[in-house]
Amino acid sequence: MKEGYVKPIKRVFDDSKVSDHFAIIPTLQAPSGLSDAEQKLYDLVVRRFLAVFFPSAEYMVTTRITEAAGHRFRTDGKVLVKPGWLAIYGKEAAAEVEDAKEGDKGQNLVPVEPGELVASESVEAKGLKTRPPARYSEATLLGAMEGAGKFVEDDELREAMQEKGLGTPATRAATIEGLINEKYMLREGRELIPTAKAFQLMTLLRGLGVEELSKPELTGEWEYKLAQMEHGKLSRDEFMREIADMTARIVQKAKTYDRDTVPGDYATLKTPCPNCGETVQETYRRFNCIGGHGKPPCGFSFTKIPAGRAFELDEVEQFLRDKRIGPLQGFRSKAGWPFTAELALVYDEEEKNWKLEFDFGDDKSAETGEIVDLSALEPLGPCPKCGGRVFEWGSNYVCEHAVPTHDHPTPTCDFRSGKIILQQPVEREQMAKLLATGKTDLLDKFVSMRTRRSFKAFRPGTRRRAR
Repeated sequence: MKEGYVKPIKRVFDDSKVSDHFAIIPTLQAPSGLSDAEQKLYDLVVRRFLAVFFPSAEYMVTTRITEAAGHRFRTDGKVLVKPGWLAIYGKEAAAEVEDAKEGDKGQNLVPVEPGELVASESVEAKGLKTRPPARYSEATLLGAMEGAGKFVEDDELREAMQEKGLGTPATRAATIEGLINEKYMLREGRELIPTAKAFQLMTLLRGLGVEELSKPELTGEWEYKLAQMEHGKLSRDEFMREIADMTARIVQKAKTYDRDTVPGDYATLKTPCPNCGETVQETYRRFNCIGGHGKPPCGFSFTKIPAGRAFELDEVEQFLRDKRIGPLQGFRSKAGWPFTAELALVYDEEEKNWKLEFDFGDDKSAETGEIVDLSALEPLGPCPKCGGRVFEWGSNYVCEHAVPTHDHPTPTCDFRSGKIILQQPVEREQMAKLLATGKTDLLDKFVSMRTRRSFKAFRPGTRRRAR
């Protein structure tokens, strides 16, 4: 009060914003008998209440541009000059900090004159990487839905959503469960992971020109107009007419939707069609032969998202070129379990065309008696069961005595180990180490089938049986 900080300014006193919710304010009655937690909570409320009336904190900010070897480097200095509202939380101006250690007064820059030449005593190169944002968990996604207004750029819409968010506390959790049940998201431990189906839906909304359905601005616009109605600046009839017009437009777009003609930024592949040699092009859902050079499309086609995993463009090119790719991770069964498999293009004699099939690496040569040629392959080490040589074959590491060969047509060993175990790739070097020492290095990409959480483990070997 002595400093004249309490003033009837709109930032603090605004009757137009008073509704059924109001601020928590301390009274003149001094508290007594509070527990430690209650005292801390009361202290937070009082400090926030007092800080509202204090002036802004003031910093002295210095920006220095230094040129070296043709490159320009920016250095920023920031020193608190007037603490303002930060004084409530114990901050002091840099000049008032007693017995300050380095860094306590902010980041002061060494004074230099403009154009002054300085010498570098040492230069250290650090190879650093930025981290992508963490995936949403259920808790952080609920928080993001509650504070969705911060993702809106328009000031008026953002203010309208300030106390609203997406949905209500009663519906937000149900919304997340609905997205999981409809396979738009998956739970991986605590993380929520969007599926290829979700990305495909976003492509559809953009292609139909109704992507506002996926943006928080739509909710912000509605909340803003509801606030205008509340203050008599917009009639209910006008608001409902706008809603009806938007609904009619979206329904009309949905009625004319054709999965093969949804607009989008689709790729034309470099690798030709394996059936007719002409052009293969991406569409909304598939990769299709479109013909060319006067030839009509031959009918060759395969899905973009086999078993819930979307193809990358370079994978599609390799798949068409080699007619096989993998093993690939990220596939999902109908029950939602992850699995790993190779994909193969197999010629169908009835259809007279190629089709996509899964190959799980189940080598049938031992059952059919088909001779396997391992002569051109490099062995990784001795078999822990029979002492024979172990080779990389298909999706597995196998003992030479576990498959029919020219020298050993009848298999007598059953040693076989997958190249991917619980979503953890086992590289050749690790398998060689396993065969030589009895275990691999610590591998960190295993995923539990029961809990679906990742874990670290050593891959142990198999003891050789005594004969």
